[in-house]
Amino acid sequence: MDPLKKGEREIMDLFWKKDCALTHADICDALKDTMSRNTVYLHLNHLIDKGALQIGPSIRRGRTYGRTFLASISKTEYYAKQVEDAAQEDDTTLEAVFSYFLGSKDVTNEVLDKLEERIQQKRKELNG
Repeated sequence: MDPLKKGEREIMDLFWKKDCALTHADICDALKDTMSRNTVYLHLNHLIDKGALQIGPSIRRGRTYGRTFLASISKTEYYAKQVEDAAQEDDTTLEAVFSYFLGSKDVTNEVLDKLEERIQQKRKELNG
């Protein structure tokens, strides 16, 4: 997936926080101080083209129906995909990301135990 531009990421952050279908009006209301209605439409179309959003069910708004939008990818999946894409271009990227992560103050023994378990599982898959 192509990296998200600043405005696209702002919109996706709304979806990731709300975790539900949103209308164009919902998005415009939430971003009224930073983005015009037309810019929202432009970003929505780009996000659909990139596969980050999908069109959801139509809902009634007043006397008309409007379409909704749903996230097609979670925040975790998006960022993991960005790392994966970068690692395909450069073998050292994946190792560098893990090294950076391990240097974080938020790493706990519980997190390390889960990671070790996942690494052992992957080793078994690779070694058959």
